[in-house]
Amino acid sequence: MSPHSADEWQEDVLGRDTLADGDSVKIGFNVRERAALWDLKVTDSDGNSIVWEKFNLLKISEITLHYDAESGKATAEFE
Repeated sequence: MSPHSADEWQEDVLGRDTLADGDSVKIGFNVRERAALWDLKVTDSDGNSIVWEKFNLLKISEITLHYDAESGKATAEFE
């Protein structure tokens, strides 16, 4: 994840190399962080990446990612 205004991706926040289908991970942010809008990048084991932009983390507490291998379509749901 990276603030939307950043020119480069920040550190890997997953905490491990992969996240298996159905797994979840909790990611925390520093309370002093000022950015509201964040971008999320997911890279699969083949090196293919998907980017979602402008998640407002002041209003979102949970993000669920979905990928349909048949269509190649990725979606995100958030609360």
